[in-house]
Amino acid sequence: MSIIESRYFDPAPIRIEFDSFDPVTGAANVIVTMYSTTYSLTNENFHIVLMEEDVNTAPATYDDTHITRDVFSDTITLTGGGNTATYNHTFTIDPGWDTTKLRAVAFVQLQDKTVVQTGSADPVPAIRARAMVPDSRSKIGPSTGTYETGDVTVMNVGLGETFEISVVIDVAPAGWTVAFKDSLGTTHTDPLSFSLSADESTTFKAVAMLSSPGYMRYSLVVTSPGLTRPLVIPFVYITDDVDVLLVDDDGGETYEDYFTAALETAGKTYGIWDRGSSQLTTEVADTFKVLLWNAGFASPTLDADDQAFLTGFLDAGNGLFMSGQDVGWELNEANPAIAWYNGYLHATYIRDDTNIMDLFGVTGDPITDGLDLHIAGGDGANNQAYPDEIAPFDADATMILNYQGNFGGGIRSTDSVSGAKVVYLGFGFEGIDNAQDRHDLLVPAVRWIQGVVFENGFESGDTSAWSGSTP
Repeated sequence: MSIIESRYFDPAPIRIEFDSFDPVTGAANVIVTMYSTTYSLTNENFHIVLMEEDVNTAPATYDDTHITRDVFSDTITLTGGGNTATYNHTFTIDPGWDTTKLRAVAFVQLQDKTVVQTGSADPVPAIRARAMVPDSRSKIGPSTGTYETGDVTVMNVGLGETFEISVVIDVAPAGWTVAFKDSLGTTHTDPLSFSLSADESTTFKAVAMLSSPGYMRYSLVVTSPGLTRPLVIPFVYITDDVDVLLVDDDGGETYEDYFTAALETAGKTYGIWDRGSSQLTTEVADTFKVLLWNAGFASPTLDADDQAFLTGFLDAGNGLFMSGQDVGWELNEANPAIAWYNGYLHATYIRDDTNIMDLFGVTGDPITDGLDLHIAGGDGANNQAYPDEIAPFDADATMILNYQGNFGGGIRSTDSVSGAKVVYLGFGFEGIDNAQDRHDLLVPAVRWIQGVVFENGFESGDTSAWSGSTP
């Protein structure tokens, strides 16, 4: 869903509508309309998929009960705003299919597999609203002043209706506020009612007032009595001077909360970049020097795009805290990128699923000296099904955590060429069973990555960085 939701508000060049679909006869009529005056389709793929839902299968515990019964495929060539392409096809209906549970979906797909648009034969509500956001909904900028989004287009794609728009702030530092402007440029802080006839649209801009380093997640929310659910248009603003950026790559879970709680107890400022909603960009790499990567239990993770991003980020000498119980398994067995894993995480993958829940720090280590960790139960995520055993790959890396029985569970490394510092856990940080231990691992790790020796007047790092002069 995070992948789908990340595309909700992209401007769509085409629209796909079922003019008709009869599940008894199998007859389907689909119309594709080109909205864009500049976009074109040339010999791309058009498909209609016939599905049956809630199919009784054996054994009863079998999960896949939504079955593709048939697929009609053709090509599509379409250009010019307002032009249409029409497809008529009649599926052969098997007598054993339950026609009350048959449904149809159509989509246009490019040769590179990108899905441009979809349409469904399912009944649609009479009152419907959509939104288009032409710019990225994740913004990096200064920690003081005012930020305005680009124009957010709200479209009425149903019957005429009166709507209401308001701002909802989910997370923000104290003192930050958000208003919005209508199409005339008038600023509003209270909810605003507006009417749209069928196929009419209007625009709004969110306006954020910022006063300190931090991170804000907020939304423009459109409601009406006729909408089956609110239209929520989410945004993120991250200041360019936070201490660390947390990359939320856990597949839609909330494991990031374990990281942020530990950072907050240490007074560290942070931003959260939802990897499911937005690609990591060169702006991210150029702005932030320390990344905390929450891979959670997601798979796949650290895909080719992530590896390319981290290659540049680490080659520039920046720092990374990597946490995920299946990162080693993923990059060595499921979707191998072994050379990258060895070269940038400075790790050797030993095995999957240690099934060991106790880890111990290394005496004298600047991060883990004195730590005893348990990664099951307590107030942790209790999700450590397959923690990896890992080991240092080269002389740049050293062990910092061992599972009970002296099996490697965590390493740190300083790249001998770039100077990049990496802390890599073979398990998920979120699994640690209490807040104090999570703090006592993450905060020293961040300080080590940052090269901090003193913070708030107290020693917190490797004293080898001290000068030889007399204080």
